[in-house]
Amino acid sequence: MSRAERISWNLAGIVLFMLAWEAVGRWLGSAVLAAPSLVAREYVQLLREGSMLSELATSLRQMLVGFGLACAIGMPLGILMGRVKLVERVMTPWIGMFVVTSVAALVPLFLLILGTGFAFRATIVFVASVWYIVITSYNGARGVDPGLISVARSFGASPLQTTLKVVFPAVYPYLISGARIGLVHAIRAMVMAEMFVILGYGGLIYQTGMRPETEPLIGLLVTLMAVSVAATWLLRIVGNWISPSYEQRIAGT
Repeated sequence: MSRAERISWNLAGIVLFMLAWEAVGRWLGSAVLAAPSLVAREYVQLLREGSMLSELATSLRQMLVGFGLACAIGMPLGILMGRVKLVERVMTPWIGMFVVTSVAALVPLFLLILGTGFAFRATIVFVASVWYIVITSYNGARGVDPGLISVARSFGASPLQTTLKVVFPAVYPYLISGARIGLVHAIRAMVMAEMFVILGYGGLIYQTGMRPETEPLIGLLVTLMAVSVAATWLLRIVGNWISPSYEQRIAGT
């Protein structure tokens, strides 16, 4: 299937979904599920008020701090786990525990320690995303072809040179994929943390959800979905920009 055909099918699916949503929304009413035509009208009002975009911008800035720390720590840690047995043995039990533990269950503890400010929200984002980045980086580093390592060493490459010239290029697609997965969890965690303390964009969603009509709530949720899709798409573009072969290598894994 060509790219144009794939796009056409995607657009057709979106149109069919919107038509079905409009019909169901008109039947159920705004108190249950507002129709997209009504949501669009309310969305214009949300944009005029300005609070939605300002809260979203503030929340995203705080989210990016936690996510940036998750990448800065998670990627090297995952590579170390994949290449150094001792690090793998020490870290594997902890990663297994934190991956299966709901971040929401840890929120009360972090609230007691950090309060409700910036540190709390950035920490929740970090904890929610770092383990997925670690696991993806670890799987990539673990799967590096031993033959490539042997060739580098036979030419007298030092461990640092081997890491930079052989391991990192081989792991690179996994790093970008891990970042994209982690970013989705980071955005979710941002909203969840803010709903607990009723601040930021998550707090705005919580307060809007208390209203009897669903048009503004759906508008906020659609905006959040659009931001998530755009952010992961941007990371994909960055991955292709840094390494043009990124898409081909991902397709081959």
